[in-house]
Amino acid sequence: MATAPGSSDLAGSRAPSPGGGVQAAAAEEEEREVVRVRVKKCESFLPPEFRSFAVDPQITSLDVLQHILIRAFDLNGKKNFGISYLGRDRLGQEAYLSLLSDWDLSTAFATASKPYLQLRVDIRPTEDSPLLEDWDIISPKDVIGSDVLLAEKRSSLTTAALPFTQSILSQVGRTLSKVQQVLSWSYGEDVKPFKPPLSDAEFHTYLNHEGQLSRPEELRLRIYHGGVEPSLRKVVWRYLLNVYPDGLTGRERMDYMKRKSREYEQLKSEWAQRASPEDLEFIRSTVLKDVLRTDRAHPYYAGPEDGPHLRALHDLLTTYAVTHPQVSYCQGMSDLASPILAVMDHEGHAFVCFCGIMKRLAANFHPDGRAMATKFAHLKLLLRHADPDFYQYLQEAGADDLFFCYRWLLLELKREFAFDDALRMLEVTWSSLPPDPPEHEEASPAGDAAAGSPLMPEAGSPQDPGKSLPPQHPLGLPPPQEFGRGNPFMLFLCLAILLEHRDHIMRNGLDYNELAMHFDRLVRKHHLGRVLRRAKALFADYLQSEVWDSEEGAEATASS
Repeated sequence: MATAPGSSDLAGSRAPSPGGGVQAAAAEEEEREVVRVRVKKCESFLPPEFRSFAVDPQITSLDVLQHILIRAFDLNGKKNFGISYLGRDRLGQEAYLSLLSDWDLSTAFATASKPYLQLRVDIRPTEDSPLLEDWDIISPKDVIGSDVLLAEKRSSLTTAALPFTQSILSQVGRTLSKVQQVLSWSYGEDVKPFKPPLSDAEFHTYLNHEGQLSRPEELRLRIYHGGVEPSLRKVVWRYLLNVYPDGLTGRERMDYMKRKSREYEQLKSEWAQRASPEDLEFIRSTVLKDVLRTDRAHPYYAGPEDGPHLRALHDLLTTYAVTHPQVSYCQGMSDLASPILAVMDHEGHAFVCFCGIMKRLAANFHPDGRAMATKFAHLKLLLRHADPDFYQYLQEAGADDLFFCYRWLLLELKREFAFDDALRMLEVTWSSLPPDPPEHEEASPAGDAAAGSPLMPEAGSPQDPGKSLPPQHPLGLPPPQEFGRGNPFMLFLCLAILLEHRDHIMRNGLDYNELAMHFDRLVRKHHLGRVLRRAKALFADYLQSEVWDSEEGAEATASS
């Protein structure tokens, strides 16, 4: 891990006193190589536990620290715990600050390690715990003090009655354009998120006294700015993936998920009735081949090939394929389902969420390729609009087809970031989309599976030609509801990645093959903070400038 920010400056400012140079240098060297850590573990009503150890900050990443803590407290691979360190907040007050990235850990080493780094591990209740059920239905006033509520209170969106992309524009655009004005982008710049991740206490401010979500657009805007605390994802992702019908109370949400889980188990038992033996065998073998090579380096999917998590991923994908014969299974779907299952840690819940995301992305996998062609055309148009010189370079290199971005567009960049970073990227992207809850639910899972999902209604069938061809506009860029087939922010993430590497590519004169190999080597290695920051600023400019109202270009879109 890189040296903590500012450590070299601190070293340069300490001139050793005469006669004490050797001792001072030795002490300084030890200080750089060893950080003493004291950890307090808190879990429900149990008494706290303490551990002490030392680490080398040069080789201790957040992942390494997590494994140390798992061993130190015998957590047996539990995922539901958060780590924070004792530091100072923006007002200079001592407070426990979340450790969410290697950047945070470097800051903790640099600013909070004397005489030792104080950490706190908070164990979250499991989903089946009564504590979580109480949490899901409790009123905000029961868990949050009035000072927190006042601090988080914001005026309602002035355009709440408008489409979501317009309402998000009014706040996102203003906030991010100011950020962009004071930023100069560079290859290797370090950045931090705009806000800390959404916490469970803050999430309750978006619920009314019955546990109903009362401000869905504002909740999405908040997540867009900072993401979600890991322990809260299994709850909040269900909103982002449009699992729940509108207006459910906390108790109704729990009943809803239990009912959907039972329906899933019923569907899973009906494979043989819904597919011929030959089709079922083909589906299962195809799914298994992909599952065995999906995210296997992550602890959740590590271990033997017959492990329970791999089996759950296989079964939910097979169930989806069998119950959606018009889509079936295609390579890449396992990459979309993998993070959802790892977060939900529940096969039935993950299936419902996967159906939610596939309502929007099923067209990506249609054999006619029209949805993907639209996305390629829009990304090409965006790059030409944003950076004509770079676009011209790619043209001359024969790379302006952008086919090296195919995996990006198919999987919405899931594979381009390290697993935990991908979770944050996905939730931020989903939060930029308008809410699309199911209008109704079917009474039972029986019926013609080809007509749509037995669990939730399908929208935007891949066979719908009206939603497949690139729209023709007399204007510069398509409007948000059409750009990227309704996911414009994903295109700006792709653009941000391209621009991150623009100077390197042009300076070294990379040809088509070298360029493709360059990005292949960067799979799971892109810097999430830099990419998100740049993408948000570019997206804000797009929303504010309303380039779709310019007169640049019927020709631009048509020629794409």
